[in-house]
Amino acid sequence: MIADMRGFLVISVLVVQFGWAAALAQMPPNPVQSADRMQVASCVRQGAAASPACIGLVAVPCVSAASASNRAQAEIACARREEAVWRERLTLAGAALGRVLDTGARSQFAALQIAWQSYAVQKCAFYGASQPPARSAGLQAGCELREVAERALEVERFPARH
Repeated sequence: MIADMRGFLVISVLVVQFGWAAALAQMPPNPVQSADRMQVASCVRQGAAASPACIGLVAVPCVSAASASNRAQAEIACARREEAVWRERLTLAGAALGRVLDTGARSQFAALQIAWQSYAVQKCAFYGASQPPARSAGLQAGCELREVAERALEVERFPARH
């Protein structure tokens, strides 16, 4: 997952600095399921107060639907499935923000994204390593989901305050 996060970081910086064309040329195929995208978007549209409750909207029922014998793998897969939705939203929000910022502010935002990404990777790696081995990967994936979702919500709200 850390390698995926680094790839996302490069794409995000390209979006902020150079716009869509360069970023789209670097993007892997989109892993987001349209039903997941619509479910999260519908929840977020309910307003800023409801938005934090949208985190886990896809992953929690996904894990609940998994068999008990497959729960550990489901925690990882379901968290990554929802994280893909939030990463897509974060990329789009960063691009939208990049269009309204001047050159200096875009550079600051790109640096901020790099710092945030490093923090998120380190935080979740630490969190995962401090958990019981049988649960560490799933809990780390859940941490990564929360970090990305919270950042997406934060960046999405920024232009409204700008």
